[in-house]
Amino acid sequence: MENFMDKLAEKIGTRDIIKANAQAEAMEAERTRQEAEQYKIQLEQLKAGETEHKKAIDDMGKTLEELTKRMDDSDTKVHDVGVQVYRNVQVIVEKGQDKEFEELESLKKKLEKNEEEFKELSNKLESILVGVDTGSSGVKPLLVITMLIAAADLVINILRILGII
Repeated sequence: MENFMDKLAEKIGTRDIIKANAQAEAMEAERTRQEAEQYKIQLEQLKAGETEHKKAIDDMGKTLEELTKRMDDSDTKVHDVGVQVYRNVQVIVEKGQDKEFEELESLKKKLEKNEEEFKELSNKLESILVGVDTGSSGVKPLLVITMLIAAADLVINILRILGII
């Protein structure tokens, strides 16, 4: 094997070795330069992507601020509407109470009027009964008719008070 190496070394001279070595170094330098170029391109792409990413983050931040402001405005509007509804309900309840009070007062007056009429009829009935007890026989049919009319009037007034008629 040594003989083969020696023969090969003789054929390939020192110049050839230096020339081959120089070519290998040139090829290695070219390959390194191309790699450096590729790395440079990739670095520029990363920088461009970073710029776009920062811009997207800034846009999202602005959008988030806008949404936060809208939500705050919405909360304020909801609160204002809630206060308005509360006040309107309060006014309606107060008016309803006033109306109910007026209706009760009106019914009370009607009831007092009917009580007075009933007392008046009761007094008339007593006077008729006194006349009947004294022996007047012609008054009995008149007394029955008057009692029926008084009872019918009383029933009609009670039905009016209750709102049935």
